Amino acid sequence: MSTFFYLLGYLAFFGFICLAFLKIRSYMKASPLHARWELYPVPHEGEKSSHGGSFMEEKDWWCKPRHVSHTSDIKALVFEVLFLHATFEHNLKLWFRTYPFHVGMYMLMGGIIIVLFSLFLQAVGIAPDNGFMIFIGNVINAVVLFGGLCIVGGGLALIHRRMNDEGLKKYTTPEHYFNLGAFVLFGVLGLLAWACSPSFFNMARDFVCNMLSFNFQPLPSTFFTLHLLLGFFLMAWLPMTHMGHLLMKYFTYHDIRWGDTPTTYSEANKQKIPDMLKYSASWSADHICGNGAPKTWLEIATTNPATPKSES
Repeated sequence: MSTFFYLLGYLAFFGFICLAFLKIRSYMKASPLHARWELYPVPHEGEKSSHGGSFMEEKDWWCKPRHVSHTSDIKALVFEVLFLHATFEHNLKLWFRTYPFHVGMYMLMGGIIIVLFSLFLQAVGIAPDNGFMIFIGNVINAVVLFGGLCIVGGGLALIHRRMNDEGLKKYTTPEHYFNLGAFVLFGVLGLLAWACSPSFFNMARDFVCNMLSFNFQPLPSTFFTLHLLLGFFLMAWLPMTHMGHLLMKYFTYHDIRWGDTPTTYSEANKQKIPDMLKYSASWSADHICGNGAPKTWLEIATTNPATPKSES
């Protein structure tokens, strides 16, 4: 039975990798060129972003090589991920509920990294009863307690918000409640495993060590086993749900918001445009000379809506 349990862990990990890859690839293949938001400042403008400027304010910008500050992009991404700045700025009531939930997830993910680091230290000869290793164990135990409380509290607050907010209720599906409830249960089982065992750190370290060494030893705690089983499920389930924004947010938000590469600088865009112009639109709008009949974007782009209509 313990062998089957570890096999589920391997399957969950590789399932997450494969499903995440397939989801990102399918989006990239299916998504057309997006329309620019024209919202500034854009972080990769570097110093120009301080006053909301862009490379287009330079004279003859199309004749000059373009310089993109990827460091500024990364800083903006990290700031948004760590603090959910956009939610804080535009929906403070939601931020007070979703931020603890995200902090709990970040802490547990960070805890896994620390456990892997402790195994590395152990592999290079540092004894498990070394003072520094004991300190790491205490940190992990504190992280699990605080992270579990944040997941449970934040998850319940988000469920309550979806049930009582008139705006969110319109867009809430049973899947939203299922996903949040599963994470709340995951946090509860983690807290029970923490409370009923001498050291959560020792259990986590032994489990990860067993996974890496293919040593399929049974786990000492029922709550810890259930906690991991639900974690395996969530790992494989997450890429297929609304919570897949963990994987897709850059592509569906930041890339669209900051994507300001002119066609002049992008061979990939040049190759996509002929196919995009073949798509049809049947809008009835004066600004595109629309009358409800299907037209290709090439026809729309080459028609001047300001041209006076000929009298019949």
